[in-house]
Amino acid sequence: MTLFLRDEQVAQCVSMDAMLDSIENMQAHYGKGQAYNLGRRKIIAETGMLSVMGGGLYYDGVLGVKTYTVVRGSYSFQVSLYDAATGKLLCYTQANRLGQLRTGATTGVAVKHLSNPGPLTVGIIGTGGQAPTQLQAVAKVRPLSGVKAFSRSPERRAAFAAQMSESLDVQVTAAETNEEAVRDSDLVIAIAATTAPVVQGDWLKPGATVIGAGPTTWRIQEVDETTLTRADKLFVDSLDQAPIEAGDLAAAVDKGILNWSQLSELRHAVCNAIPGRDNDHQIIYAKLMGTGVADVAAAKLAYDTARNHGLGTEMDW
Repeated sequence: MTLFLRDEQVAQCVSMDAMLDSIENMQAHYGKGQAYNLGRRKIIAETGMLSVMGGGLYYDGVLGVKTYTVVRGSYSFQVSLYDAATGKLLCYTQANRLGQLRTGATTGVAVKHLSNPGPLTVGIIGTGGQAPTQLQAVAKVRPLSGVKAFSRSPERRAAFAAQMSESLDVQVTAAETNEEAVRDSDLVIAIAATTAPVVQGDWLKPGATVIGAGPTTWRIQEVDETTLTRADKLFVDSLDQAPIEAGDLAAAVDKGILNWSQLSELRHAVCNAIPGRDNDHQIIYAKLMGTGVADVAAAKLAYDTARNHGLGTEMDW
């Protein structure tokens, strides 16, 4: 029997706590060679785009593929999950909500393993649909001493600040500029839909951790060159995807400012093969593009949890 899940059912049964555990567990196994990531591939048509990505969790006996379309600015996400031993389709799930949770949880795991311990002052740039789960995940792994949120729309950033202040029980203020959001922040999260850098390295304090979790295309740069040259360590969630999805890093490599060999993958910090940081003064930059193997881990969590809660529609397949 195959389980079919809708976004509402995923939202009903999958928590951020569980997603953080699932993504961290996947990253630890992945770092030890017990998982596989299939990088994103895109089919571009006149009317829109189809993307395909996937992975295998060898430690959990499942394989999976995520597909999504973007047509006239509208997104539709799905994940197919298969039993690796039999090849049978276990679950087909809508993945809009699942993707929000996975994206936030990946940032949370990165912050847990790369940032300095103790309470964090957070600056977040971007207040769209992916922004709330970024802060929700970070709040699960570190105490928050305050949040500064910036986006280009004063109304949206004010509404976001009010919403997140209430949901997190932390003071979230609307910053007037992206510089204000970045300066004096222990953690900076860039998740804005913009083509120009929103983080400048001169604004960063020693010991800051910077997460780039926004658009995934070589044309888009979230941070400037000074951020990259000031960073003592550079992490990505996929070295294979970085040349075509991490625009700021790709541009720096093209100019000879960086070499791809300077980058490390997040999974190796999570499995303790390498340290996330060596001291509390280092500046760390992590570009998180989103991986298929993380989507498969998220879908496996949704499948197991929905079955335990009796949610979804079972069908012969």
